[in-house]
Amino acid sequence: MNERQQNLRIGIFTAAGLLLLLAGLFCLGLSDLFADKIQLFTYFSESVQGLSVGSSVKYRGVPVGSVSKLSIDMDSKKVLVTMEIDPAHFHRTRIRTGISGTFDNMLQKEIKNGLRCRLEFAGITGMKFIELDYFAHPDAPINLLEHYALVREAEYIPSVPSTIKDLTATLSGALDRLGKIRFEDIAGELERSLSKLSDLLSDPAISSAINRINEAAEHLEAGSGTILRVLDENRLNRLLNTLEKDLDVLNNLGEQLTRTTQEMKLPETTSAFRKGLTELSEGRESLDDTLSKLNQTLESIKILTDYLSTDPSSIIKGKKNPANRK
Repeated sequence: MNERQQNLRIGIFTAAGLLLLLAGLFCLGLSDLFADKIQLFTYFSESVQGLSVGSSVKYRGVPVGSVSKLSIDMDSKKVLVTMEIDPAHFHRTRIRTGISGTFDNMLQKEIKNGLRCRLEFAGITGMKFIELDYFAHPDAPINLLEHYALVREAEYIPSVPSTIKDLTATLSGALDRLGKIRFEDIAGELERSLSKLSDLLSDPAISSAINRINEAAEHLEAGSGTILRVLDENRLNRLLNTLEKDLDVLNNLGEQLTRTTQEMKLPETTSAFRKGLTELSEGRESLDDTLSKLNQTLESIKILTDYLSTDPSSIIKGKKNPANRK
């Protein structure tokens, strides 16, 4: 084998090794350098400590991209974060070069549905990542001011405060409200109230009333003990049995009274009694009329008797005419 053939073999071996190395790097992730990416940008008005270039961007926990740039917008005094998103993670897009408009339309629709960016902690290491999720109400207004340095060929996605910032703001507000409380005045009022209460409790009348209440409680407790000793379990059982018997007697009496009332036919008797009263009232009116007529007859007989006693011959002659008397 001459030197030329040996050099050729070494060259072929070296080229094959380089090809294998490139294939391995491609399989290990170098292919991401050649994949189509869509750029997004957002603003954060809070500290992004723990967020760096290369930090993960997740959609509901699924890695979909990474942070490509961090800068400061001096006009708004906010941090400008640029992200690169791989649209292949979204099944409805599956976009490649030249058809990125489909993803843009989908993104605008999801932003209207409440899609926002938020900083989240990656465990306890202090590192942060950007979480894409629906943190706002649908059709919530988007606060994008005109002086913001818009990123060319990138889509804007709004952001919301992180959980830590909300918690810090809540704690800060609570501390401010606590700082406005006048604890010295409250302590003074409490001290005066306790002094008045002490003076009130030291009043002899109050002490006497408390003693009487204690004595009454002792008497009540003693009376309760006596009642419990007198009313033991056997006596209570006998009392309950007696009450049950009395209740049975009352039930039987009630049933007998109901049956007696039904047998008496009280409604029919009442109706007949009312009818009799009506007839009696009518008979009384008839009797009054008869008595009136009888009274008139007796008056007529009396007049006739008086006349006959004066002139007995009038029975034969008849009653004289008043004109003849003259």
